[in-house]
Amino acid sequence: MCLKEKLKVVMVEPGRYARITELEDTLKAKQKAVGGLITCAYPWEERVCIVANDEGLINGMPLNRYVEDYQPISGPFFVCGIAEDDFCSLTDEQAERYRKMFEKPELFLRYRDGVTRVQHDDPHLPGAPQEVAERIKQRGGLPDLCFAAAPSTGTVVMLRYGEAGFYPIPLQPGYKTGAECADALNERLGVSKAQASAMLFGSLCGWDTPGADPVRYGADGKPIPPNHPKKQQEER
Repeated sequence: MCLKEKLKVVMVEPGRYARITELEDTLKAKQKAVGGLITCAYPWEERVCIVANDEGLINGMPLNRYVEDYQPISGPFFVCGIAEDDFCSLTDEQAERYRKMFEKPELFLRYRDGVTRVQHDDPHLPGAPQEVAERIKQRGGLPDLCFAAAPSTGTVVMLRYGEAGFYPIPLQPGYKTGAECADALNERLGVSKAQASAMLFGSLCGWDTPGADPVRYGADGKPIPPNHPKKQQEER
């Protein structure tokens, strides 16, 4: 049954977790949700569609999510149902299924001759699953992944928790140094400089070593000196 007053949709925004919400069934409300003129995409045989910004790519909106067997979509979009020649609400089952499909934020990176995407979690974002914060807490504050400047070359590298070594990536457009690029990417992931320094140490020297603990680093990502008041307090 289609709702005329409200549409149950899955809202998907860059850098945010997907969420189930309701929109007014008006053109104005739909345009507001995507930030401009709307366009529709039909990547699935099921009677649902993606409603996105028609000028998202040419207007420089950030890449949002990659749609399997389709393409990345720029800017915010929502998934809704189709009834005859109009939009309608998703069923409860559809809403939950598409929320899970697009649940995690995605970071798009220039890589080799194209673009690659990295799904990530951030416990600070609205709608973050409680298990994300619990998982990071159990690791002593270490995230799933982050970026750093390689100690020997200064190039940008990606680190994954629990894995030895790192993955080199190209310097992203708009940045002059690997350190500048890594800091900007980590900010988008919600990763602090202290966490990034601990992750780099862990990837090189082992995840069970003292240096893989974020509390050993200051807000600038540098090791806290032994005579620092914070360090002395932690050792008591």
